Amino acid sequence: MKLRASKYLGLVSLFLVSLSLFAQQETEYNSYVILQDGTQIRGEIKQKFDVESYSELEFITETGERKVYKPNDIQAFSLGNGRFFRTETIPSQSDLVFVQELMSGSVALYKWSNKYYLRYEDRLIELKTVHSSKTENGKIVNVTSNQYVGVLKLAMNDDCGTGLHKEIESTKLSDRDLIKLFTSYYNCNNQPFEVHVSQVPLSKLSLKIQGGVGFLGLMEYESNKDVNYKLDKTILPYFEVGLRFKEFRNAPRLMVDLGIGYMAESNTLIIDSQLSTFKLTGREKYESFSVLVPIQLSYIVFKQGTNQVYTGGGLTFWFTKFDADLGELSVDNGTPNPNVIESTFIDRKEKGISPNLKIGYRNQLSAKTNLFVELKGDFLIKNMFFYPLTYNASYNYVVGALTFGIEL
Repeated sequence: MKLRASKYLGLVSLFLVSLSLFAQQETEYNSYVILQDGTQIRGEIKQKFDVESYSELEFITETGERKVYKPNDIQAFSLGNGRFFRTETIPSQSDLVFVQELMSGSVALYKWSNKYYLRYEDRLIELKTVHSSKTENGKIVNVTSNQYVGVLKLAMNDDCGTGLHKEIESTKLSDRDLIKLFTSYYNCNNQPFEVHVSQVPLSKLSLKIQGGVGFLGLMEYESNKDVNYKLDKTILPYFEVGLRFKEFRNAPRLMVDLGIGYMAESNTLIIDSQLSTFKLTGREKYESFSVLVPIQLSYIVFKQGTNQVYTGGGLTFWFTKFDADLGELSVDNGTPNPNVIESTFIDRKEKGISPNLKIGYRNQLSAKTNLFVELKGDFLIKNMFFYPLTYNASYNYVVGALTFGIEL
């Protein structure tokens, strides 16, 4: 079984390495910067993640010239996905910063450091809530005032704005709510506007297929006798397909995986124990077919070029069909003929939920294709039950999986 697993891993590894060697990536110069004199230069902006804030940016022109720009160096820049940034002086900040322009129009909507601002009548005004406390009947009461509602009503001080008062009062400080409000306002006034994040999806979705080997283990949960139990086979194939939500607009390091896995186990439970007055041995064959539904949240902890390392955790839902043959127990108390008993002494839960942890490596072959390797562990609490003779024990079922996969 170990030889088969080694061959399987070797073939999968060779396939993935070959695929990565033949994969090609082309640089697309869809970004640009606007210099202080208004000159627009197209090129590539180097970035590890699609983020909403920059203190500086590394820019490579179409001719290959590499430059680093800070807010004092340029007027604005745009990413290939539509995000647009300007240099502005933020209230309470003495230095220029890059702010993201969510919408442009007669009243521009900006975002910087998870805060929202309006460019209104040549002023930059923060949209904010004010938190305070007061004393009522001898008790301290926390009070929250949506100061931004008044600012929005002031900026939309016309007939269309008046008609949107209810919508303004229900608007939350979020990209979605503010963009929806300003879109309604501009459409009402027949004014031109542009949403710069319309091309940026809330998240991207990919199909992932992976396979590898699973590693089985038993861990005692409770027992009324010191009987030794072990599994004959501890390595078996594991397969999984699923969906990966990634590159979230506001959290580019996060990934959410939803999958369906399959694991077939044809195994034997072995008992070999020297008890106080006799030796107990036994074997019972069983077959177990499990469908797994893992749900995991992962965080990219490292990214360099096309390489990523991520870690995460979640829950796995198990649905198992379990069949056991008639087992055989041998009770040897030193007599010439040990007592042999045929019985069933193993069982397993048909449903279960296990916490899981994983660590993975991911290599980007192209804009839509990634190869990855994952090491995952699941811990099913009190999942298997053994009851030879009058002894009873329940065991945790521990599963590790090393898989190789492709993301499309």
